[in-house]
Parts: sequence; structure tokens; C-alpha cells
Amino acid sequence: MSPKIVDKKQKSKEIAQAALKLFSLKGYAVTTVEQIAKTASIGKGTVYEYFQAKEDIFIAAIMEWMSFFVVQLSERIKGIKDPVARLHAVAETNIELIDPADPTDLRLSMEFLQHSMLEDGVLYKHRYLIKDMHAGIRKIVVDTLLDGISKGVFRPEIAKDAEKIAINLLAYIDGISLHSILSKNYFDLKEQIDLYMQNLIHEISIDP
Repeated sequence: MSPKIVDKKQKSKEIAQAALKLFSLKGYAVTTVEQIAKTASIGKGTVYEYFQAKEDIFIAAIMEWMSFFVVQLSERIKGIKDPVARLHAVAETNIELIDPADPTDLRLSMEFLQHSMLEDGVLYKHRYLIKDMHAGIRKIVVDTLLDGISKGVFRPEIAKDAEKIAINLLAYIDGISLHSILSKNYFDLKEQIDLYMQNLIHEISIDP
């Protein structure tokens, strides 16, 4: 009988996805490799065949989270032909990542920030990966801007700054969302995002 061939890439993905569930529910600190193995229905030793340490699992899990978000975002905007409406949908979907009403997404967002910004954080020495993690979202924004130009909605001269506009948009959403959480939501986050988007669209549109 031939030995079973294991797809190592797929198995790593499954372990990361199992870990993601635990990190979103319990947080990184209290989640153990034993728990991850149990959730993935494998032995603890098998986990170490794919990852050297829990830190590596966390990085893989966060990358899975971001990849899943990009897929969700792509599905959400797939049928939106109007580039203006598509940009609004991108913004709205991004703020859902840290929706206080969803404690799992909120915990993951806070874990991501903590481990990226603090020197003892898992992602602190791997922050170069964050650019790659956000690449899919930036591409969606850039593609939407270029589509708007091709349809005569957005000004042609913004094409050279499309990447910068995408970075600026996503950075604003991250910043205002974090401010909302830290200040105990004393303002309406959606209203703030809508105001920013209104100004952005006015600046880049041919007929504002």
C-alpha cells in the first residue's frame, strides 16, 4: 500500500486556520500549541513538523486572516460597477474588521496591533510582512481608482498617485477606527468614514 501523500502547504494552512479560531476567541497569550493541535485534529508533534514555534503559527494565522478578508472584500464588490460605490464598499468593509459588536474580529485586530507595535510582539521584527499582508487590499483600491479613470469618473492625473491614495485611505481607516475604540466610541465611526470618503471622492472626481 502506497504511503499517504500529504499536501504540506494545505496542512500548514489548516493548522493556521485552526489557530486563528483560538486566537480570535482567547487571544495569543493564553492559546497553547496543544489547543491548536486539538482544534486541528492532529497531534502536538505534528504541529511542530510544520511550525517551529507558536510565534510562527501566529504569523501564519494573521496572514490567513488577511487573505480571507481580501477574498470577502473581492466577493462583496464583485458586482459593483460604479467605482465610487465600490470605494465606499471597500471603506465600509474595512471598518467591519474592528467592529466592537464582533468580539472575535475586534480581538484579532487588537492582537495584530499589539504584536506589531510593541518590541516584545510576535510581529514586531517581522513588520516587513505587513506590507505583503495589506497588498491585496491596496490592489483592490488601486484597481478601483484606475477603473474610475478609464470610465471617465476620476481625474486621469491621479493615476500616478493611485498607490499613495490607496495607502492614505487605508491608513485613515486604521487610524480613525483605532481612535474610535480607544475613546469608547464617543463618535459615530461610519459618519467619520463617510465624511472622509466624501472629501476624497470630491478631490479625485472629474465632476465632483
